[in-house]
Amino acid sequence: MKNENIIQLVESQYAELSRQERKVALKVLQEPEKIQQLSINRLAESVGVSNATITRFVKKMQCSNFYEFKLQLAKVGAVPEQTVPTKGTIADDVYNFYQKVLKATQQLLDPKTLTAVVQLIRQSQRLYLFGLGSSGYTANEMAQRLIRMGITAFAMTDSHMMYITSGIMQPGDVILVLSTSGNTSEVNQAVMAAKKNGAQVIAITGFSHSPLLEQSDLALVVKNSNFVDNSRFVNSQFALTYVLDIITTMLLKDDHYRAKMDQTVEMIMNNKLKNKKE
Repeated sequence: MKNENIIQLVESQYAELSRQERKVALKVLQEPEKIQQLSINRLAESVGVSNATITRFVKKMQCSNFYEFKLQLAKVGAVPEQTVPTKGTIADDVYNFYQKVLKATQQLLDPKTLTAVVQLIRQSQRLYLFGLGSSGYTANEMAQRLIRMGITAFAMTDSHMMYITSGIMQPGDVILVLSTSGNTSEVNQAVMAAKKNGAQVIAITGFSHSPLLEQSDLALVVKNSNFVDNSRFVNSQFALTYVLDIITTMLLKDDHYRAKMDQTVEMIMNNKLKNKKE
């Protein structure tokens, strides 16, 4: 294996593996410690492949059998902590900025509200994500995640389309609004129109008092990055993305959504690597 450890080898060879072998590789990369505790039969069952597939896979990883492969995994051990840059460097400044935003946002989040948000998303007939500017990019990203889980989701990133769509909403529809200020008039007007038609509103915003918050059925307040020492670094979406990652993770606790996501990811990967041999 030259200077590569077994994990690095799996990563470097991933694109060259067959579709079934990639299932094994992904499990190895995501849960290396768990793999060490499994027999070849249990591993085959957990990823839905044959024992022969695992045998072919480990041989491609330059191991004579599955037992040797597990020994190589054990040698990798825990990933060492990354060295934190010396204080005063730009890398350290950005790291500290992220830490401040994350910690402050975590302290603001209410677990009960997060649970209620996830439940409302699960019950929605259609889910619309509203966001303008940078929040629009975040809305598009989140909509793609939800679609991969089998949730009917639409990203609205144009104020005119927001207002048109709000006019045809009905009870059972839910809007997830991403707005750091909570004070964007075009967004708030569209939200008002949607509520008149019976839609429910979830807001993720950086202000605890805003017109958007007043209209919302559920609201999650994040740390506004402008309120952190942010004179040289601006990322208004970082806290919003953190909360969306939490919501995504909570949704994926549902076996149905997890199965849909796994199916979609596998389909995408197979399409990207469709020219590789099975």
